[in-house]
Amino acid sequence: MAETNECHGTSPLLQIDGLCAGYGDSTILQDITLQVAPGEVLGIVGASGSGKSTLLKAIMDIRETGLIRRAGTIRFDGRDLSACTAEEYRRLRGAEMGIVFQYAGASLNPTRRIGTQFAEAMRAHGTYADAEITERAAELLRRMGFTDADHILDAYPFTLSGGMAQRAAIALALALRPRLLLADEPTSALDAVLQRQVLQILRTLRDEDGTAMLLVTHNIGVLRHIADRAAVIKHGRIIEQGAAAELLAHPQCADTQNLLSSIPRIGDPSPRLFHTQVSPPKGTPCAAPPLLHVDNVSMHFDGDAARIQAIDAMTFSLYERERLGIVGASGSGKSTAAKLLTGLLTPTEGRILLAGKNIVGASGRARKELCRHVQMVFQDAHGSFNPRHSIGAAISETIRNLCPPDEQPTDHRVAALLDEVELPASYATRYPHEISGGECQRAAIARAMAASPDILICDEATSALDTCVQEKIITLLLHLQKEHGMSLLFISHDLPLVSSITDRILILRQGRIIEQGRTADILREPHERDTKELLDAVL
Repeated sequence: MAETNECHGTSPLLQIDGLCAGYGDSTILQDITLQVAPGEVLGIVGASGSGKSTLLKAIMDIRETGLIRRAGTIRFDGRDLSACTAEEYRRLRGAEMGIVFQYAGASLNPTRRIGTQFAEAMRAHGTYADAEITERAAELLRRMGFTDADHILDAYPFTLSGGMAQRAAIALALALRPRLLLADEPTSALDAVLQRQVLQILRTLRDEDGTAMLLVTHNIGVLRHIADRAAVIKHGRIIEQGAAAELLAHPQCADTQNLLSSIPRIGDPSPRLFHTQVSPPKGTPCAAPPLLHVDNVSMHFDGDAARIQAIDAMTFSLYERERLGIVGASGSGKSTAAKLLTGLLTPTEGRILLAGKNIVGASGRARKELCRHVQMVFQDAHGSFNPRHSIGAAISETIRNLCPPDEQPTDHRVAALLDEVELPASYATRYPHEISGGECQRAAIARAMAASPDILICDEATSALDTCVQEKIITLLLHLQKEHGMSLLFISHDLPLVSSITDRILILRQGRIIEQGRTADILREPHERDTKELLDAVL
């Protein structure tokens, strides 16, 4: 599809011609040509590692990661950005062009309260009184679905859930009403209800304020909901572009067709996935004791003004070889529950039994044994790696610390693990910032699998991946479960994905389990309003 868009008779706000860019000796983007008109939303979709995030970094001239623009031009409102000085680019960022990164940790300073970051961003581009800043920040946070804007403004990013931090980052990017918003997977950390809400906010910005957007996403539903036009990128090249509705309805390229065909749908599991029902039959006790039992566990945090109840009297079991899903809205306690199970947090009440032994407060040898039996893949893959260590060094560390001695050299074991998650062995020498979000997530999965755990906890482990790679990773996890008898605890806000791979699910709301049972039964006849809202909001 050769259409490049004539911007509906108006001059393009953003125009990219023949852009080539990369890192070191590697060229990632090749001959990229795109246009975005004022008030237009252009969606960029492609496989993990195709160059989507690199494109946004090239537009914003973010060179801290070693990015080099080799050829081509980028014009904003007719102005050649390659001729801008560092100071001129600084004035453009925030005021004229805003950016939302895939992970809120890349947008938010962990040492500054959210309110302070609003003040710093706005005062860097103008003179604003404290009252104006607070009013603008509170307005945006309320539009992002926060009912307690004052609390969020007073909070540090690390005290917020992934979805809450991402919404705060989006609000921060919009503080100065930029004419162009660059958004890298802005809704990937959000549940379906909040995803729709945030997309509606972005549509309002486009319709009422004329804000143009370059939206990177692997979620085809997001494209359908908001994009005017779409472009498909593969190996750093645009292979197809045109009107979003037409491209999604009648894709011409095989890669686009594969992306569309691999979208999981509720009640329609992929035939390529392994499905072996292992849960105890509904309403009857399991013959074997549970591998993991959470007994009346609660967890609270003491905030500046009040106690925050993150987990409230949670009780559930996970059986051998079972695939259990945990689903809930952003901030419902999903990630906190995962950290309790891995010993990263200590509950304020209750017991957590692993093979009948209480693991609460485990230390020393018991703590190491816990790490060997229970591994976790975090939501923020980049943040889970030491940025000063290569990917290979991180995986090697797990092998040395948690795995029994093996005659096979460690570097060979690392290469084999990378191959299992479809990463080249050469990635062992790369650093986290040198690979895409999806590639980094696969490397994190390889690191966790190095210990051959009995339980693998996946906290939004596929949220950064396009649907084709997502399906491959899920297939890989289920294959490993089948071969090694591993249990999976799958935490996600993606109900279609959870429905395609889990035996049972738990629905969380404000730290409480409000509904649990067989996946098919819950999705067919949900009893709780929260479950129904999550189902109704799926894009």
